[in-house]
Amino acid sequence: MIRTEHVDGVRLLRHRDVQEHTDVTLTFAVGARDETLRTVGVAHAVEHLVMSTVRQLPIQIEAEVDLTTTSFAASGSPARVGEFLNRLCAALADPPVDRLAVEAGVLAAEDGWAAHPMAAFLLFARYGAAGPGLTWLEGAGYDGLTAEHVASFARKWFVPGNAVLQVSGPLPDGLELRLPQGPAPSREYPVGRLLDGPSAVGYGIPGGAVLLTLPSDDAARVPMLAMNVLENRIEEQCRHVAGHSYVVDSQAVGRDFIIFAEAREGTEEAVARAVAEALTDLAAHGPSEEELTLAVARLEESLATTDRELASAFGVTMRQLMGEPPLAPIDVVLAKQVRPADIAAVLRAALPSAIGYAEHEALDAWKAHGFHPEAHCRVVPELPAGKVYKPSLTARTFFKDARSLVLVQTEQGLAVRDEDGVHEIRWDEVAGVMRTDGPTVVLGTNGCAIPVDPQMFRGSGAALDELARRTDPGLWFDESAFTRDQDDH
Repeated sequence: MIRTEHVDGVRLLRHRDVQEHTDVTLTFAVGARDETLRTVGVAHAVEHLVMSTVRQLPIQIEAEVDLTTTSFAASGSPARVGEFLNRLCAALADPPVDRLAVEAGVLAAEDGWAAHPMAAFLLFARYGAAGPGLTWLEGAGYDGLTAEHVASFARKWFVPGNAVLQVSGPLPDGLELRLPQGPAPSREYPVGRLLDGPSAVGYGIPGGAVLLTLPSDDAARVPMLAMNVLENRIEEQCRHVAGHSYVVDSQAVGRDFIIFAEAREGTEEAVARAVAEALTDLAAHGPSEEELTLAVARLEESLATTDRELASAFGVTMRQLMGEPPLAPIDVVLAKQVRPADIAAVLRAALPSAIGYAEHEALDAWKAHGFHPEAHCRVVPELPAGKVYKPSLTARTFFKDARSLVLVQTEQGLAVRDEDGVHEIRWDEVAGVMRTDGPTVVLGTNGCAIPVDPQMFRGSGAALDELARRTDPGLWFDESAFTRDQDDH
């Protein structure tokens, strides 16, 4: 039985390992999905800034930000690990924002992703410029973050009630986890866009992927086993049989599960086809007995090599912090009773809302299996009525695509017709407004982007004035200099 222990309000979980050195992991229930478009990258910036205060300690240290969590880990003597934790928490309470400009350059050079690009794009297709979908976007860039963005993010999320400390070995003496004081944060995540039947979206990342929204895991972990079987079959075909992929992996956030396979040049359609075939075949017929036996054996082995009681306590605590319902404890006996038909049923139920991914030119691989191509953002049937701005004569003369463009300003927001269809962003859907050397780009929580450029659309300066009147000034930002530099090269 795990005792309920706290240090300065932080939940403490003690591993049973008997060892002389100390290993710690301090995990916060906050990640990239908790940012806004204006502050994309702020969690990563906080991580870099506070780690700069402990980088000279002579022990092994590391930190990571993903979609849902931020974690800090250290391994060494109890005294040094205690010093690491105390310094780290003090820095979270008072981030060294004077280093922000320097760390912005380091972060831009690192070019890290909170999710694999294919997973990020699929989450953007599902959620737009909000919640998990933000990991696809750059926002204002690291150079657009301010000291107040960093400080306010740290004050809200890096509080004792949003943290769990795991310790193996001796607990350091004199721990002072003086984190920012405040209530445990509340959170509300967007409801994903549900399309009419299984759909597929395209972009330029070489590979194939699929996003499935699954029910919560039961005691037998049928959804988990289904994903394990699907990922294993995709890896078998794309890597070990055909030799098309090296990276075949998965990522989960909430009830969304993404499996992706990278493709070497020239194999993009074959990889997308392999992902589509694996999914639809398993949904129709289920796995072989050998595939299912392997998935159950992997589950059983993972349980045998971990402290189940402690892992369960950590999982329960993190789900509580994230506002997610508890899961039933894993029952290996029930897992061994799962049949291929049970796996097929889970995947069939997920198909109607599934989103497949392929390079644009390889989308036929999904169409052949009943997935219809969709734009990555919401497209409406027709232009709404309102004040119309048409391309200037110069734009129509020199830019062929400009001839079909139309910008409309309505009482509710803005709309534009382009080659993909009609995109509309209501005033209350504006996630951010980016000023560039050319157009001002309006970005919607629905994933749409509308350029407003007086040089392109005659008279649209009036639309910019209305945009400024209708939106919070805090949503406006300049295009990142790092992005401009990349574009210039």
